Amino acid sequence: MAESYLPEDINRFQIILLLILSVSMVSSASILIRFSTSNPLVIVFWRTLFGGVLMASAGLARNDFRKSYPIVRKRWKWLLVIGVILSLHFSFWFTSLFLTTVAASVVLVNTSPIFTAILSTLVLKEALGTRSWIGVITAVIGSIILAFTDLNIIGIDALFGDILALLAGLFLALYFIGGRKYAKGLPITVYTSIIYFTAALVTLAICVFNGVNVLVLEFSEYLIFIALAIFPTALGHSVNNYLLTLVPAYVVSSAVLGEPIGATILAAVFLGEIPSTVTFIGFGIILLGIALVLVDIAARTRGNKSSLDNTDRS
Repeated sequence: MAESYLPEDINRFQIILLLILSVSMVSSASILIRFSTSNPLVIVFWRTLFGGVLMASAGLARNDFRKSYPIVRKRWKWLLVIGVILSLHFSFWFTSLFLTTVAASVVLVNTSPIFTAILSTLVLKEALGTRSWIGVITAVIGSIILAFTDLNIIGIDALFGDILALLAGLFLALYFIGGRKYAKGLPITVYTSIIYFTAALVTLAICVFNGVNVLVLEFSEYLIFIALAIFPTALGHSVNNYLLTLVPAYVVSSAVLGEPIGATILAAVFLGEIPSTVTFIGFGIILLGIALVLVDIAARTRGNKSSLDNTDRS
């Protein structure tokens, strides 16, 4: 029997429950974002700022910051880098949601396992397995079908939105890899508050540079920002970050197979966005490609200590 990677006080059933919680919460993000009338960068700023406040408050109440200071002092530069990556991930993805459909944006942003496999090849010089190559090619074909359909139905803006979603998927892969390596040993309240506050500051700088005013006058907008901070951020991303300290990144990344389905259902109910038959075909092909890559990453991670998922490298 394979050696378990779970700590003694956590069982597989609890991991599954946490994955279900994170998927359901993260699935709500795209709908809440589309409900907002603010600039996408403004939404990113307030979501990460409120998320940081929530997690920092919990950390202060638990006295987590004082206990984890020695670890933070050693890793602070990398934690800031991960915060920058999160800002870029959110900025590209939130913008894409206003240019293309929720279904297209969410499925493309969740191609992060594809990018993880490619990064393993480019950075660590690991040869991709046959299943990974088939998965990458399959996902590319699905993405082309999806992009071509969006271009014909919605126009050039949708194609640009699809490209932004793919770039957000690349940053999501880097975010997961960084979290798996540098969240280890840190209370989740400390790790996420540092990441979220950094992302908020970076986004604020981007807003100032682009002349975007982050101050919002509508009270309803702040309700959306707070909902984003509570549900997809604190109960979604923060739970994912906690899971990254317990299980390999490919386990957490597998949750991406559930998020597009949940987000598409919510978009159909609340936004009236019902994907076309061809869109559903592209959607399914991409998910199949992601699944093939995840299977191969899982097999290689368990048997290869040099994987990007390994957290023991100095």
